[in-house]
Amino acid sequence: MIRLACLEDAAAIAKVHVDSWRTTYRGIVPETFLRELSYEQRQRSWEQQIEQAEQNGTFLYVAETDGRMVGFISGGREREGDSLYKAELYALYILEAYQRQGWGIRLVSALVERLKIEGYASMLVWVLEQNPACRFYEMLGGIPVKQKELLLGGARLSEVAYGWLNLTAAEV
Repeated sequence: MIRLACLEDAAAIAKVHVDSWRTTYRGIVPETFLRELSYEQRQRSWEQQIEQAEQNGTFLYVAETDGRMVGFISGGREREGDSLYKAELYALYILEAYQRQGWGIRLVSALVERLKIEGYASMLVWVLEQNPACRFYEMLGGIPVKQKELLLGGARLSEVAYGWLNLTAAEV
């Protein structure tokens, strides 16, 4: 089931977020950084984001199966003032055991449909260049459009932005 998140979901979202970072970014992000990720800190952050979602124009969907949250997606207005890409997929995380089962596609579809309802025609997502999910965004028709460096846990990493200029024609 895919549904809009509510405040009561913050702890489960935080768990998916931290656990996904620890599996997805192992060998990419310094291990000390991953070990220091905190469920409690992430929960507080997600509570705040959920409480402010409506006023910030942010949309957050969760994926559940058998009463367990297995993933989430968030997105909304593009945050850096890009002239072409007006919406942004901020975060998409799925627990490792539930990856490659269609949850990512369903979550992206839910967000894209909402963005289109809100009047957005284009979208981008920033992804660590070494993230295996880059192939997922390419499969959905995302095209690499920008690159930037990021300092994370003391390591210099490269991020790539995948863009969709026409959400109506997006392959999700």
